[in-house]
Amino acid sequence: MNSTRTRRALGAAAATAVAALSVGTLAVPAHAADHALKLNVSSTIQIPTEPAAQPQFGDNVSMRIGRTGSGDVTNAVLTLDTSGLDGVASLSVQGNACSTAAKVISCKIYLISYEDINITDYLWLSALPGVKAGSSGAVHATLSAPGAESAATDFRVEVGGAAFRTAEIAPLEKVKTGSTFSPGLRFANRGDVSASRTVIEVMLVPGLSVDHWPSNCEYATSPGQVGKKGFGAPIPTTHGICTIEGEILPNEPVRLNGLDLTVTSEALYTFADFTVYSGPDMAGTQGPALRKQLAFQRGTGAPATLTRDSAVGIPSGFPDRNAHFVEQEVYADNGADFELTGVWAPDPSGRKGALTVTATNRGPASIMDRSLGEGTPHIRVQLPEGASIAELPKGCQADDYVLGQKQDRSLNKFDCEVFDWFMPNGATASRTLGVQLDEGTTPLSATVSFQDEQSDLEEGYPAALMTWDPNQDNNRVKVALRSAPAPAPTTPAPAATPPAAAVVPAAVPVPVAAPVAATPGPTAPARAARSSSSTVTADLADGGELPDTGSEQAVPLAWASGTALALGTAAVLTSRRLGRRRA
Repeated sequence: MNSTRTRRALGAAAATAVAALSVGTLAVPAHAADHALKLNVSSTIQIPTEPAAQPQFGDNVSMRIGRTGSGDVTNAVLTLDTSGLDGVASLSVQGNACSTAAKVISCKIYLISYEDINITDYLWLSALPGVKAGSSGAVHATLSAPGAESAATDFRVEVGGAAFRTAEIAPLEKVKTGSTFSPGLRFANRGDVSASRTVIEVMLVPGLSVDHWPSNCEYATSPGQVGKKGFGAPIPTTHGICTIEGEILPNEPVRLNGLDLTVTSEALYTFADFTVYSGPDMAGTQGPALRKQLAFQRGTGAPATLTRDSAVGIPSGFPDRNAHFVEQEVYADNGADFELTGVWAPDPSGRKGALTVTATNRGPASIMDRSLGEGTPHIRVQLPEGASIAELPKGCQADDYVLGQKQDRSLNKFDCEVFDWFMPNGATASRTLGVQLDEGTTPLSATVSFQDEQSDLEEGYPAALMTWDPNQDNNRVKVALRSAPAPAPTTPAPAATPPAAAVVPAAVPVPVAAPVAATPGPTAPARAARSSSSTVTADLADGGELPDTGSEQAVPLAWASGTALALGTAAVLTSRRLGRRRA
């Protein structure tokens, strides 16, 4: 978990999840149509003064299309009128479905099935030889299709100008919750002219907060737009837009001051994203779209400032599209208790019922997995021989693999997805499986455990390797599906006479009067009481069965393989850790 190999890609994806809603779309007046088309592109695109050839599969124009409603739009055409670029820049495109006539590029888009998706052809802008910094032009774009409402927009092309490039920020390790720090945001103006202002966009995920936003910043919260757009799991985010006035000369490096971040009780692994621009309408800015969605308010703290800094570690050269983006990662000294429980509810016959398994993050930390599934636990249900699946819910599937190798027989093992890439403090998810029991009197129990990609592929780990979980005892449990019938009494029970009180030595078992044996009822043959004068033992190694104590609840599997003394109808089990665990 928490690998950095996908940090920049996932950070950029989180940032562009909102940017996909960028302003710049103009709908043609409404008319009878099955769909309304959508066309999104930044209002200003900046390119260097030096002519630049298009690299293979390269693009410097981010354009997205879509349609409202459901169903497909077919035979759409994207047209790009480049006559407004005369004497300034050229626009080229890679794609077999595109053609150029005079100064108009036409691209056939045979199918649009989404509300928002990037175009598949690569658009490239290059300055013309000898053009001066500060020159600008425009492109008019139109998206149309038979039976659909068209969309159109213009975007400005600026040659040269100010352009910011960021330095990487080192991750912070073993940070205490409740502490405050200043993020190391450093950048330089790598453009041809001075910048008169700086716009810094900030996105915070759970685990980081700003106690006092500067007065030159606006901030708002989103309940989960980023997760819905980018990853499938809604994740609340905080967004800030800071505008700092002041000149930054070409090649001048600066550092942000006055925006302090606090590490909250939710933090384990968390991050903050920063993007820096020389204006509010540059390519990649999210501010216009965010202001349409969220209610921003202005900060009341001391204003944020930029101070001159060293250029060490800040790349030179004109920036690419993502060079104005950087991320601050934080690893907090914290943890989260993941708990697994299970409940068996049989029908009147006792041979069929519902097995409900529930996963809960009891916190305090929220868990975020950015390592492509390595840290995301799922629930595994291992049914014993004599039990079979009657109904498998959505999100669950049979698992016939052992250490990554598919077996040639059914293993009576089932995996259920319960969490996504973000698992907040307090999150709970349940799955209910229909289970059929064969006839018989042998006790049956299902083993339920957390598993993840790593534990699936390594020997010796009966549960997921959640190193951030301080309590591993509730990560694997057994749930009684059928208990043994009560033994038949040999003689009628005599009338009980209250015994005289006696002093019992500490190490001697307490004698308990035998209760009257219960007669199994017609609707619950497997629930008769057992004699409480016997010693209860539990062998919970793989393959062992849990003794019935009259309860249908799950028992933590770490309460394993010890002798338990029966006190009335309760059994106290000695505890040990089952299976080796990684240090």
